[in-house]
Amino acid sequence: MSTVFPFITLIGTIGVFLPAFGWFPALGFQSFSLEPWHTLLSTPALGTMVAKTLFTGIAATVIALLLALIFVVTCWNTRLWKATERTLAPLLAIPHSALAIGVLFLLSPSGFVSRLLSGPMEWNRPPDILTVNDPYGFSLILTLILKEAPYLVLVLIAAVRQSPVTRLLTVGRSLGYTPLQCWLKLVWLQLYPKIRLSIFIVLAFSLSVIDVSLIIGPALPPLLPVQILQWLQSPNIEMHLPAAAASVLLLGLVLFAAVLWMATEFVIKKAFKSWLTAGYRGNSKALMVNSGRSLWLFTLFTAVASLLFVVVWSFAWRWRYPDILPSVWSLKVWGRYFPRVIDPLFTTLSLATASTVFGLALSIFFLEALPQTRNIRKNLVTSSFYLPLLLPQMTFLLGIHTVLLTLRLDGLWITVMLSHLLFVFPYCYLNLAGFWRQYDQRYTQAGLLLSGSRVKTFIRVKLPILLPSLLTTLALGIAVSTALYLPTVMMGAGRLETLTTEAVALSSGGNRRVLALYAVMQQLLPVFFFATALLLPRWLFRHRKDMLR
Repeated sequence: MSTVFPFITLIGTIGVFLPAFGWFPALGFQSFSLEPWHTLLSTPALGTMVAKTLFTGIAATVIALLLALIFVVTCWNTRLWKATERTLAPLLAIPHSALAIGVLFLLSPSGFVSRLLSGPMEWNRPPDILTVNDPYGFSLILTLILKEAPYLVLVLIAAVRQSPVTRLLTVGRSLGYTPLQCWLKLVWLQLYPKIRLSIFIVLAFSLSVIDVSLIIGPALPPLLPVQILQWLQSPNIEMHLPAAAASVLLLGLVLFAAVLWMATEFVIKKAFKSWLTAGYRGNSKALMVNSGRSLWLFTLFTAVASLLFVVVWSFAWRWRYPDILPSVWSLKVWGRYFPRVIDPLFTTLSLATASTVFGLALSIFFLEALPQTRNIRKNLVTSSFYLPLLLPQMTFLLGIHTVLLTLRLDGLWITVMLSHLLFVFPYCYLNLAGFWRQYDQRYTQAGLLLSGSRVKTFIRVKLPILLPSLLTTLALGIAVSTALYLPTVMMGAGRLETLTTEAVALSSGGNRRVLALYAVMQQLLPVFFFATALLLPRWLFRHRKDMLR
């Protein structure tokens, strides 16, 4: 059973190669040929698409990692570190598309930043400056950084907890090194291997993201994943074949970026080997530390401000340029358009709840069934769970979609739910695995002595102790499912509407108030479940302080 998910992912990846070489019986193509590749290679501006895709994906990953490193080095063991630990989860729960809409409202020519500058610059109308959907993808890079840097920070916080940071810093300081040198020469070498998998996940996502690119990315020409989606949605069914070929090309780009990243790791390791072993101590730069903290605060402020202006737009009835705030506030948008949100909201909730419950149950099953000690078999099995996160979504989902079209199973609710499960399960397992390792097995041993039943001990002892972790994982899974765009569009064949698919569709229109309404609902849904995961255990165990601790 542990091989089901990697098997489906690999089948999807292999399945995309068949239509890429002309064989797609479901659409009437029953002979192999290189025509899809000829069509792909003759596409105008294909080289520009590939270059932009590589540039935006790699740049966003590198800058997000640098920001995460700066945060750890400058903020460790400070009040800002503790505040970030407490407040990071709600920000990570916000879907990428909702954050992209917020950045769109913030940076567009008529956005809030432009309104702030309108006075000093004497602008009476929005400037003719391409601040979003720019041809180089800078606005897309910024959006990805605002979303992925907090994720890498959260991963680094977990890695710091598993490393002897205090001891390493004490040893380094006793030898006369500055705190910055201690982090770079001693601690970072311990942390980086622990977060390497997460970095590759961010890299693969940044190279293959579609919903964020549709909202705020380059338009003419678009990035390669967006162009693939446009071909798939073309009324000309022959375009499915070059779309499959382009998906194979996208897989090659992700693999190329991963190899390039590993080669860069090797070069940096060789280049800085002498610096790591040199005895130069240097001086501590207070300005550098303060600048690092300010940069991290600015990143968080920008992300939060983007989300807040989405909320403002949903209540703004009249907001003329260059007014800083709306001149007329109203609930008319909510009253007029909220009935349209009910069906997408219900579909989103049903898909998210079902996929998360299944993902949570499977995670618990594998955590209990797999041996507690690390071995080669367990490492291979658990590593295979993350294949859907390491491969470009477009590639293996297109292969799965090809199979579903052949079997006439596309467009079904169950099909979309199972496609969500492919992405929800790895996050559920990854989140629960840490709590399962920290669980004190002596509680189980005591329960077995008293009840003599493993099932009763698991239900009455282990599950109540891990209930806060289970609820947090449930909220995480719902947040992941709510944010999924491509699986819903492809497997649903356009028949299922969710909050994310509707928000992305509305982003190309002109009604910002309705778009803001959908984006606010995207924000509220995961935040509600995270708040429930935080408050419910406190209420259930309000008379059991030891359980809360």
